[in-house]
Amino acid sequence: MRCINKFTVLWLATLFISVKADAQNYIFAQLKGIPVNTIGWNLQGAAAVANVTSANNSEIMVCPVTGASGAVFYNQPINLSLCNKWKAEFDFRMHDGTGADGLAFCFLDVPPNGFVSGGGLGIPSNANGLKICFDTWNNCIPFNRSTEHFNMPKIEIRWGAGYDECASQPTRDNADGAISFIVSDQYSHAKITYNNGNISVYVNDSLYLTGYQQFNYPGYLGFTASTGGSNDNHSIKNVVIYTEMPPSVAGPGAGVSACPNTLAQLGNASDTSYTYTWSPAIGLSATNISNPLVQLDNPSNLTKSRLYYVKTAYNNNPGCASTDSVLVSIYPRPVVNFLLPDICLNDAVAQFQDSSYTQEPSTRPFSYHWNFGDINATIANPDTSTAMNPRHSYSAAASYNMWLQVKNSKGCADSLLKVFTVNGAIPKAGFTVNDPQSFCSNKALYITDQSGVNFGKIVKVQISWGDTTGVTQIDNDPLPGKTYQHFYPIAQTTHVVNYTILYKVFSGISCISEVSRVVTIKQSPQVVFPPITSFCQDSTTFKLNQVSETTGLPGVFGFYGNGVSVDGVVYPPAVGEGTHSIMSKFSAVNGCEDSAFRDITIWPVPVVNAGPDLFVLKGGTVLIDANATASEVTYKWVPSLYLNSNAVMQPLCTPVNDITYTISVSGIGGCSAMDTIHITILPRPYVPNAFSPNNDGVNDTWQIKYLDTYQDCEVDIFNRFGQHIFHSLGYKKPWDGTFNGMPQSPGVYAYIIRTKKLNKQFSGTVMIVR
Repeated sequence: MRCINKFTVLWLATLFISVKADAQNYIFAQLKGIPVNTIGWNLQGAAAVANVTSANNSEIMVCPVTGASGAVFYNQPINLSLCNKWKAEFDFRMHDGTGADGLAFCFLDVPPNGFVSGGGLGIPSNANGLKICFDTWNNCIPFNRSTEHFNMPKIEIRWGAGYDECASQPTRDNADGAISFIVSDQYSHAKITYNNGNISVYVNDSLYLTGYQQFNYPGYLGFTASTGGSNDNHSIKNVVIYTEMPPSVAGPGAGVSACPNTLAQLGNASDTSYTYTWSPAIGLSATNISNPLVQLDNPSNLTKSRLYYVKTAYNNNPGCASTDSVLVSIYPRPVVNFLLPDICLNDAVAQFQDSSYTQEPSTRPFSYHWNFGDINATIANPDTSTAMNPRHSYSAAASYNMWLQVKNSKGCADSLLKVFTVNGAIPKAGFTVNDPQSFCSNKALYITDQSGVNFGKIVKVQISWGDTTGVTQIDNDPLPGKTYQHFYPIAQTTHVVNYTILYKVFSGISCISEVSRVVTIKQSPQVVFPPITSFCQDSTTFKLNQVSETTGLPGVFGFYGNGVSVDGVVYPPAVGEGTHSIMSKFSAVNGCEDSAFRDITIWPVPVVNAGPDLFVLKGGTVLIDANATASEVTYKWVPSLYLNSNAVMQPLCTPVNDITYTISVSGIGGCSAMDTIHITILPRPYVPNAFSPNNDGVNDTWQIKYLDTYQDCEVDIFNRFGQHIFHSLGYKKPWDGTFNGMPQSPGVYAYIIRTKKLNKQFSGTVMIVR
């Protein structure tokens, strides 16, 4: 770590004080000024700028008589392992109360936070470092009311953590009454020096206390103070802290300014006992001398700045160094530009117009230097000018190198060269009409420039198209062979209309030529195409009969688009779902055409499936598993009899009789589709639980009532051992109680009946009784 100092512009005038030929006392920090300047210091607790003995706010109240604690510390550290000498001088005063408790000047490894009131002089218990204490109350003797503790001040040198008033470290008491002045309504001047561990404490130029303790680490310098059971004002002023470091000077406090790519001086005179390090290296002539040159470009339109730092160290102790910085500002160049007039040889003078600019107002006003490039210039008509917008007369049609240099108020300059042409005096106007056979009033008429000049160029074209609108077209940037277009008013009769085009060209202000020509514009048809109704995709064909032509010109219609025939027949399935464009074009016999477009929307037809025909047990309920695809869909079932709802896609049905339903689905655009389903009522089979196959003619077989309704049913029977003894597809021949022709013994048998139609089975037991 190194000793770093960043000082303000206000202190630049007093940064260095020469005390010996071989050394300098460098002002590391100070609290001075009216009002006192606290830049770089942190005031905490009760510390504040105040008026204690005067009215100009030149004092710091570290803690007030009202009983508190406070501190003021400089916010940059000093590393005593590298920079091992410092000196602090200040004026202090403790008075106005009943006498308590004291003030300390400290070097601490960490800036204090949280102060100790009372006998601790405001020094926190974890504050490690050096403390030079001016204690106004002796807490190291037994308390006795007859003892005047406040008349026993001490000067102490303490180090380590916290503050131990009664430690055996160096102490100067007031047993001889020689330091009673420490508590006074007048300020006393203190000087504290540290030199490689040797500590000396002076008050009013008298040495009162010395000690020795080295501190080989970085720390912060400042003051703490507090009051105890009694009170006093504790204030300081005229604080200056010196260190023996080589001074760094990067440049003037106001910074350095320059124009782009010009040299500017940084730093100051060199000292051979010092080493110098500059950063960054960008634009510097060297980084290891005291006074390098800086050269930077600035292609922008605003002032650009870069901060440079210099570190100055002793040759024999490079770690003990100071730093300083300087802001280098590079002004922008003016952005040079100017407008060239369009003149010909017959014009009297050329008027030039400056258009240079900057986005940095501080660099105005500009100064100008023009060179007209005229070898025929005279004393009366000079070739140069310093005016902002000069005038010059030329005597020959030719091209001239026109040059302008602009310099801003900071001396930064830039220049621009343009070729300026003085055109010849005799332009010749001319143009051709493109495709003269197809001048219909609903199309643009195109003409192409064919003009010329004996030297230079045409600088302006002016066209009067000859229609009643009176509009004149002006082109200030013409080119040879350039094409222009114009729309004439739509003719309202079957006759043709003639217009005269007047075409003027300019090679300067007074050099003009013109030519005219008559063009004939034919009447054009006008097609009216009303909106087309939207259709469903399954709609039948229809013809576009609503299209008309309003002028009465003879001719024929043609139609173009998906699913549309030339004669206007639309087949919606071929058009396709969605919105499509149809064009109607009318071709008149005079060769003119007009067309119009209309969108037609074809809505999709819903897809619906009512589902397979259903069977349901009498008294049962079945879900109609219909499905449909459509947007903005609605449903309707007819009839609504036996349904829980006729407006849903899949209603529940509890029929009493066989019935047929039709579902209608309506989608977007009102397009619809339908499907039907038939529901059949089936009786529930009546299954006897016993029969007696004894050939007496009564219940000799297992008769199941209504099972004949289920023609494709399956019947299976199992004995008590799980053996499959009977199977029937359909039940035309009832079971007679045998297996493989052998009568089965009396008992209980299990059965399963699968109806198929209902996707349902019946199961249970049947008993054979003999």
